[in-house]
Parts: sequence; structure tokens; C-alpha cells
Amino acid sequence: MYKKTFLLFTFYFLFFTLPAQNIMQIQWQGCYGGSENEAEGGLIQTNNGYIILGTTGSNDGNVSNFHGDQDIWVVSIDSLGNLLWERAYGGSETEYASNIIKDNDGYYYFGGWVYSNDGDVQSGTHGGYDRWIVKIDGEGNIIWERCYGGSMTDYGGFLKLLNNGNILVYGATFSDDGDVPVNYGYLDNWLMIINTDGDIIESRVYGNINQNNIFDIIETSDGGFFFASKADVAQGMVQGEPHGLTDVWVVKLDSAMDIEWQKMYGGSKDDYGYQGVLELDDGYIFLASTNSNDFDVSGYHYTPGENADIWAVRIDTIGNIQWQRCLGGSDWEFSGTIHHSEEGGFVIFAETTSNNGDVSGNNSWPGKHDIWMVKLSADGELEWQECYGGNGNERIFKGVLKKSEYDYVVAGRASHNSGDVDCNLHGNEDFWVFEIKDCSQYMPQTPNQPSGPDTLCYTTDSTSIYSINQATGAWGYEWKIEPENAGILLQDSLSAYVTWNQQYEGEVAVSARSFNDCGNSDWSTEKTTYVYNCVGIEEINTAGYALQVYPNPAKSSFEIRCSIFEIQNTTIEIFDAFGSKVEEINVHKGQDEVEVDVNGWRKGLYLVKLSDGKNYCGIRKVFVQ
Repeated sequence: MYKKTFLLFTFYFLFFTLPAQNIMQIQWQGCYGGSENEAEGGLIQTNNGYIILGTTGSNDGNVSNFHGDQDIWVVSIDSLGNLLWERAYGGSETEYASNIIKDNDGYYYFGGWVYSNDGDVQSGTHGGYDRWIVKIDGEGNIIWERCYGGSMTDYGGFLKLLNNGNILVYGATFSDDGDVPVNYGYLDNWLMIINTDGDIIESRVYGNINQNNIFDIIETSDGGFFFASKADVAQGMVQGEPHGLTDVWVVKLDSAMDIEWQKMYGGSKDDYGYQGVLELDDGYIFLASTNSNDFDVSGYHYTPGENADIWAVRIDTIGNIQWQRCLGGSDWEFSGTIHHSEEGGFVIFAETTSNNGDVSGNNSWPGKHDIWMVKLSADGELEWQECYGGNGNERIFKGVLKKSEYDYVVAGRASHNSGDVDCNLHGNEDFWVFEIKDCSQYMPQTPNQPSGPDTLCYTTDSTSIYSINQATGAWGYEWKIEPENAGILLQDSLSAYVTWNQQYEGEVAVSARSFNDCGNSDWSTEKTTYVYNCVGIEEINTAGYALQVYPNPAKSSFEIRCSIFEIQNTTIEIFDAFGSKVEEINVHKGQDEVEVDVNGWRKGLYLVKLSDGKNYCGIRKVFVQ
């Protein structure tokens, strides 16, 4: 691990970079919390950074306004992880966080489940744990809060913003009263649609006599929904062919939230739908947990019935398996999120305690977790994987934000300052937030050659300005002047100002380079300026005649032209900046122009003097490069 520091105008940013072999490099990171445990729940982008949702048991460190036992905690940071504001929400009992979303009007909604009936929880619970949905503004002020549920425990409060602006709330329930229309026997999947004022528009339950639990759902392109849950028996609403102890129960709903089709997937052991569902052009992909290695499941990494792999399954539009893959090693893996990649593959964020099989580079002690990033091809082939963490527990739930194909922000948790964890932990477990990039895709462009003077006399032009254009991917710019003793350079992003040293005379090179969190560009092509003392050296215009010297500056030669050549004989004398004559040319009447070869001349300023035999009737400066 090493650190890079960049100067951006008047303030510094500190970035952290993983060893070079990692594809995705940590650009910045931050730890947030107190002396107790913090567990992340979700992440959302704001106009100037990010908001992290989670749970806290602390009342110190970064945490304020703590209510008791365990609160839901919202943390706002800028785009580089600097804390902007934070607030704990809850009452005197226990609250758990689920996730957070942003609506089309700039308000935020977070969900969880609560046991309190005081503090911020003023709407009143129905019994046991209730779902709790809270609407806040950009500074964390509560707009409204509301409890939903029945007399038993109601889990979840996970939120999805729908295309029509309403909000889908999902999770599991034991209740059959209050806001819950029915219970089919034990733990059921409860879906609820509310508007932005918190009013219930639709409330539906899916399940049967045993345990059915939902961890993820998506709105589909036809206006319906798709989710992967769990079931252990085909009975009642659950239809299909069971394979073992528990199966993944996949359900496609139409726009009226009625079951369009359903199917059960798995092997002879434990399989259940977990976090990670995507709609594809030709079907769906879902992530599950498995410890089976038969029937629909193959490639499990350990003894069937023990520990767990992530099970990635791609199906067509009616549920036929196109491919499946077990991901993991000999210990435990759990999925977090799944994302499309541009070439048709998938990026999965998860957690792992393994360091074999598909997993390598785990930083944690045995039995502890690392955050695990996996890249799959469109056909389910493992292309690459990376672990992020330290020696302790680094875990992840739903806290991943994809900014672009090669740029992700991750909100997890960390418990040990080691390995990749290089921020100040406050207690047992903190929020651990970091941004990772493939820096090969984000290096800043080299700036263009600066514009500025070709020649100057410091006695009349004591300060010069050099400018460049905006470079793609640049966060800021660094300028340099060579030799350094030629003047004092002050930079201001796209411009640099040079105050010239009155004791220096000669050639000066000015260049610039750009930088961002991935590093520096190459230096630009140098802009060369010749600096001289012009005391006693002035140009004289020919009276009534046009004296021209071009090109200026000159490299190999320059030409002299003047209309006086047509009417009389003249003499041209050329002097260097120190007054030594380097060339004398007699020009005969009627000659059109004179070419002067400067190969072998010293770079610098020269004076071209035109004489009629009695007086100098014209003087021009020319710079030889």
C-alpha cells in the first residue's frame, strides 16, 4: 500500500492505491462510526457526494443524536469521503436499516424495521417489529415517517423507486393483520407499493405454509416484477418441482402483481434466492445461496450440505436455465449486488471467507470475511476476481454504486486496520466506504502545448501569461518552468503567470501536466520563449517604406523585404543581442528580397538594421530558434 498526494489549487487530497496487479484500484477511502458496531445497509449518490445508510450502536466518534440500543444511521459525505453531516434516527429500542433511495424530486427515503414507539418513531408500531419508512430532505430533516405492519414481526422495508415515481417496499412478514392482508402459514413475502406521501396503493403477500423470504426484486420492462425467493415445499401458492431441503423460488409477476409464471430451482441440499437480480434482453439472471451439487446445481466447491457458494443462474424469459455457475471456495460466500457490464457480462460484489477455489487474495484471518468482486462473461465464465479487506471482518450488503463500467463506490464495513483498510477505525466495526477504478481507463489526457510569447524583453514585459485548454479526465494541473531561476511561476489551473528574473537572459521552456486520482499525465510539449534585455534596443520603422522580416521566429533562414530595394542601393547589417555584427549584406537597386541563412547561429535575439549609406532607416527584431 502506498499513498499519493496531489496539489489541487490550494488544498490537498490524499488517495490510496492498491498494488499494481489489481485491476480495480482504491482511489480514496473513509471509515465512519463510533466505539460500538456499525453495519452498512445501502448507498445512494447525491449532487455532491454520497449518502450511506446503516445501523449503529454507538454514541460517540462520528455518531450523534443517538436514541438508545440501536439506531438507523445516515451519513452524508462528499465525493472524496469527507464527512458533511450525519444523523441517527430511532427510539429507545432497536432499529435495523435496510436501504435508501432517491426520488425524482430530490428527496430521500430509507427503510428498515423498528421496535421503538418513541423518539423519531412517532407514527406508532402495530406490534413486534414493524417496517419503518422515513422521507428526508438533503440535510437529513424528516419530512414524514410511517410504520407499516401487523401484530407480528415484519421484516424488510427494502425500497425500489418505480418508473411511475411510486415506491415498492419488500421484505418478509409473520403478520396477517394491520397493513398485511393475509398470511399463508409462516414467513411470507410481503410486497407493498406506496406513493411519495407514504400512502399504501397496493399490498400483496406471496408464500405458503413454510418459510418464504425475499431479499431482492426488480421492476421488469413490461411493468411487472421478478424476484427470487425461497420455498421448501410445493403447496398452496408455491407451484413447481422441489429438489431438496429448500429451493430457490423464482416468480414473475404481471403489472397487476398477479403470478405470471413461477419455477423452483436447486439441488438436494439448501438453496435460496439471495441478493442480486437483473433483467436481460432474453431473460433474467439471479444470484442465490447453495450448498448442493446435484439436480440443477453443479460445480459446488465443498462438501454438499456444508458452508455455501454463490449460485449464479441465467434463465430465459420463461425460466429455462441457460447456464449456472457456483462461485466460491471451501468456506462461505454470500452475494451482495450484481451489475451489467458493457460487453454483456456481469460484475458481482459479495463477501467471502474462502481463499481457494475461485477466491484468491483474501486478506482476512481464517473465518473472517473479505469483500469479493467477481467479473463473469456473458456465458458465466470467471474472467477475474479481487478481494478487498484487512485481517478482520470486511463485509457488504447492498452498498454498491456503479458510476461507470470501470468505476464503483463501495459501502461496506471493516473491523481491522490492515491490508486494504487504511482509515481510522473508531471501534468494533465501522462503515468502510471506498471508490475503486480501473485506472488504465481514467488516466488524464496530456495538455496541449501552452500558448505564450515567443520572445520578450523583460524590461518592458516583466510578467507573461501561458495558457492551456481543458484536458479530458483532469482534476487539476501542474506547471513548470526551466530553468527554474528564469522567473517565479504562479499557477491557476489552466493558466500560469511568470514574473521574470531581471538577471536572466536566454531560452525558457514552460510546460504543464494534468492529474486526477489515478495519477499524472505526461508533460506537455514545451513552449519555448526567448527572454532578453532590450534596454537601448528599439525597432525603427522605415519612413514611407515597409520593412518585413519573416518567418519570425526563424529556424534555418529568414527573408528580408522592403520597398526601398526598388529605388536605391541599401545595406543590411545584422547584430546579435550583445551588439556584435554577425552579417552584412549589400542590396542592389531592384533586388526583390534577401534570404539570410541562420544555420549555425546561436539561438536568441538579433537586430536587422537597414541603411541607405548615411542613416539607419529601419530596424527589426528577429528571433532565431
